[in-house]
Amino acid sequence: MPLSGEAIRLMNYIDDVAVTLRRVLATIPTLTDEERARVAQHLLHASPNADDVAKALAAKSSAEILPSPRRQARTPCLKR
Repeated sequence: MPLSGEAIRLMNYIDDVAVTLRRVLATIPTLTDEERARVAQHLLHASPNADDVAKALAAKSSAEILPSPRRQARTPCLKR
């Protein structure tokens, strides 16, 4: 069965996220220990994350897709 344009667009977004994460991985060795810790905390508190999206894709109804309240707090970005 052929995919809809929307499904293909979403797959392209996922590819873009993967490219971004590869860039993050390539840059990690240049960070100080403090910067690594701050970036790690920021990543852990990012919402939605890949697990949230995977759960939404597996959900059978739109009511199950609503974001969970556990990740609403955001950490402040690093200031230059």
